Amino acid sequence: MTSETVDSIEQEPKVERSRIQKVLLLAKIYFKVMAFAFTGGLAAMPILLFEISQKHKLIPEDEYMDIVALSTSMPGIIGVNNAMLTGMRIAGPQGAFAAVFSTVMPAYLSMVVVVFLFQQLPRSAVVMGAINGIRAVSVAILLDTGIRNFLRFRKDAFAMFMFVLALCLPLLGLLSAFYTILLMGAIGIIAYLINQYRSSKELDKTKKESDE
Repeated sequence: MTSETVDSIEQEPKVERSRIQKVLLLAKIYFKVMAFAFTGGLAAMPILLFEISQKHKLIPEDEYMDIVALSTSMPGIIGVNNAMLTGMRIAGPQGAFAAVFSTVMPAYLSMVVVVFLFQQLPRSAVVMGAINGIRAVSVAILLDTGIRNFLRFRKDAFAMFMFVLALCLPLLGLLSAFYTILLMGAIGIIAYLINQYRSSKELDKTKKESDE
């Protein structure tokens, strides 16, 4: 692919859609993606990123990655959290309902099938082979999500520090994932308050200099 082709893709204008079109598109995207999210909502995030930000350009990629970070740190089901936040951002309450409903339905339908076939599934060599293959793919997909976040933070020293700290604390057994999330949230709040205080001080200083 030439640089001219890449530039033309990056400069492709955002498609204007009505609210109902956005709602229907969200329902289609989430149902299609979540129907194959065998290892959970987090594994579906890179595919959703492609569908929502890159293919259909509903919201910018950075904004969607912020939603991913928020949905993974909130209590509850990651896929549902992501669907609710993304749907609300793109199409309001109707979009949130459509995205959440389309996220839950594939899981519900698959559970109904599993209940009826429960006796046969565990003994099937084909099913066990598929599960092992999906398990390996899920690790690669989760790694892809982590690398994307890492690349977003590479120019921000504080964000890089937070990323490395959040990775090392559970990995070294110093803190559980739950307490790591709480700690990162507390550090983020403190950093935000410090930045706000510095900004207000600089603004006051600028006003005083302009008055003089």
